This record gives sequence, structure tokens and C-alpha cells, in this order.
Amino acid sequence: MTDTATQPAYRLIPLGSGACATCDEVHPLTDRHQQPAVRNRYGVTHKRYLLPVHGPRGNRCPGGHTEPKAWLAASGLPSWDDMTDLDRGAALMFVWKVSWEASYFYARENYPATYIDHPTLAALDVSEACRHARQVAGTWAEAGERLGDDEKQRLYDLALNHQR
Repeated sequence: MTDTATQPAYRLIPLGSGACATCDEVHPLTDRHQQPAVRNRYGVTHKRYLLPVHGPRGNRCPGGHTEPKAWLAASGLPSWDDMTDLDRGAALMFVWKVSWEASYFYARENYPATYIDHPTLAALDVSEACRHARQVAGTWAEAGERLGDDEKQRLYDLALNHQR
């Protein structure tokens, strides 16, 4: 028996969709037209996305018009704490390239996140692997704040040496 038998199954959550926290079904998201826009920590003003009202008429899911589950929890992919050092380094290599190239899409096309150890992560397609790497590692600067420069460089070098 392999270790993957204990891992939760991966579930694809397409961009623009979210999983309901109540019924766990995936629905396309709607934006909050009548609510005021919010400003995130980077000063960007945006409107949050909500789940539509869903469920059979007369017995609607109470999860409608609420924010969906976090993508990482809904998809069943491992979090930063559940990853090996080699996979953490692979995620850091991708976010470094995003920072260096100043373009997420260019980095995704030319330097995608390539996971090694975890079988579910290694089987992800390029766009989902890059989405996961960005979700767990954040940006290069955020990774440095969270891990410290020495640990960030150790993980990066570990993945770089494995790739060579």
C-alpha cells in the first residue's frame, strides 16, 4: 500500500468557481455588486466574490451568498506544512521566477512549478501546479518574511541542485 492511500483526493476547482462551505459543491462565483469594494493589504481595491444562491427551490443551501471555502482546502492539495523540503523548494523556484520576470504568465509558460516528491502534486498539470505554488509560497518577498532568508535560500538551493 502506498502513502497516497491516506491522502485526500484532489478535486479540480476551476478558476472563477468555488466550493460551498456548507454543501461542498462547486459553483461559479458571482461578484458582490451592491456591496462596497474592499481594499487589500497592497492597496488594490476590488470586490469580493460570493457563491450564488443554490440548491432546490424551497430548500436552498444556506451557503448561498457567502464566501467559498479557501481554494487549497477545497481542492484537497497539501498545504506548506504537509510538503517535503524538495517540493517546498520547487514552489519557491517558481515564485522566484515570477518575481524575477515580473510576470506570472511568462513564468508559468517558461519556468513552471515542477513538484518531485508528493505524487498528487507531481501529477498536476502546469497551470494547477503553478497555482498551488503561488498559493502555498505566496510571493518571493512574503516567503522571505515568513521563512527567513537562510531557510528560503536552503530550500531553493535544494530544489535547484535536484533539478541539475
